[in-house]
Amino acid sequence: MNYINQRNYNDLINWLDHGIGVVLTNELPDDVGGKSYIIPADLVVVNNRWSPTAEIPFIFAHEIGHIKTGIPCSYHSSINNMDKDEADANRFAINLFIEYCKENDFIFSSRLTYAESFFIPSKLYYLMPNSTEDWIIA
Repeated sequence: MNYINQRNYNDLINWLDHGIGVVLTNELPDDVGGKSYIIPADLVVVNNRWSPTAEIPFIFAHEIGHIKTGIPCSYHSSINNMDKDEADANRFAINLFIEYCKENDFIFSSRLTYAESFFIPSKLYYLMPNSTEDWIIA
């Protein structure tokens, strides 16, 4: 599984929806991947100019993590920030992708293959579960 092709990318984005409003914008600063809001309504704003573009679904999942767990979101934080709240949102995103894989019967040969398939930044690999029972590994 790799979502490099447009159909896989669209399927993943649609699955991530979770009833949360989404806005893709070109108005965020280059170093901000996204922003989430709980009030007045659940809303994720994603930087459409984020580079690398392949990380946009991870940013989306990360921002969903802020909303679903009530973790505060700082406008100046991003998936690159390593504070506890951001690490928790990153962990949520990683686990959300695992849920997606289980629901869609995707199996990977290793944790690394899984992480690379979803363009999870390598500096976040330490947040992935260690137990093989939590994984969709062949």
